[in-house]
Amino acid sequence: MGRVPDEVEVGEHGLVLRRWCMDDYGALMAAVESSYEELHAWMPWAVRPLGEGEREFLRKVEAGDMAAWGLWERHPGELVGGFGLHPRAGPGVLEIGYWVRTDRTGRGYGTAAARALTTAAFASDPGVDRVEIHCDAANLASAAIPRKLGYRLLKEVGVEIVTPGQCGRQQSWGVTRREWQGQGRAAGW
Repeated sequence: MGRVPDEVEVGEHGLVLRRWCMDDYGALMAAVESSYEELHAWMPWAVRPLGEGEREFLRKVEAGDMAAWGLWERHPGELVGGFGLHPRAGPGVLEIGYWVRTDRTGRGYGTAAARALTTAAFASDPGVDRVEIHCDAANLASAAIPRKLGYRLLKEVGVEIVTPGQCGRQQSWGVTRREWQGQGRAAGW
């Protein structure tokens, strides 16, 4: 995976994606705690007790072992959620993972940030040919984001249920570099 910038301008809603650092621990913990019930329903990492898992996550990002960003409102500087790019779907493919804190959902923040990160993923590495988003079929809010961005549903497969909200059917959504460019989404190409 190429190097995605430490900051990615979202271009909408006064938002910026900024690479996580250890100084973000307090804001991360406050956001996760305030959204625990919703995050716990879908995210396997959202388990109590909170704290050490989040510290380890920030350590990995700072060490360069993970590509992940906090989504921040520029004014008043509040943490809105978290986004990552993961090479776990195979060569030439990056997967976007995301969450938005409960009191900021429904504002288009997740869609705007996923749009900016899709463009950044393609711009960062000419070897990336597809960006994917994976989510449980029952997570309608999460599945709405790739649909709004013009991703295609690639497949739906049965998976083990590991969180209380999951139905056990994982959707994989994807968009190729060519499709993204064809939509006029790839600024600067």
